[in-house]
Amino acid sequence: MRLSILIAAVALVACQKESADTVAPAPVPLAPAAIETSSPQRGSVEGWQAHEAVCDLLTPPDFDLQKVGGGRLSLADLRGRWTILGFWNATLAGIEEDARYLRALNSAVDQDPDLDLLTIYLKLDGAETDVARWFANNGGDPWPTLIDTGDAFDIAVLPAYFLVGPDLTIRACRGALSADPDGIKSVIRGVAQIRKEQP
Repeated sequence: MRLSILIAAVALVACQKESADTVAPAPVPLAPAAIETSSPQRGSVEGWQAHEAVCDLLTPPDFDLQKVGGGRLSLADLRGRWTILGFWNATLAGIEEDARYLRALNSAVDQDPDLDLLTIYLKLDGAETDVARWFANNGGDPWPTLIDTGDAFDIAVLPAYFLVGPDLTIRACRGALSADPDGIKSVIRGVAQIRKEQP
């Protein structure tokens, strides 16, 4: 009796394995064309290692936002220029550390006539931080910043940075600058490499 139960159990397991082997379809590799057209080359160079939660945009959404210190700026104003576009919020833990890197990045970008830095302050959950006062309390001399009081951007991780090409496509992306042990040097070297390879 026990032997017949054991034989039946072994046969059942063998049938299930054979059934699973014959039913499960083999994985179909993605065609190279589908891989190439799914998104532009992003995040594969020094200083711009892709962060999946950051790199979910192909092009920045159209915007027309108020600039800290006066004036307005739109996406169209970036056309024809290389721009590092950053997103941040003063209420986030660790933003003071990233702010030091942003100031250094702003200084480095000022040395390159063909590269701009622009950040967009995202008001999260209706936060009413006075950005101009935040700058005054945190070293003054702000880097160029726009204020998004609505929901023009939906960025999953902050701070986040995109390298926007002259055609307004996002060429590379990354998370916090403070996460890079080489500071902003690798970011600038990566920009130079991308500009050389993707004019």
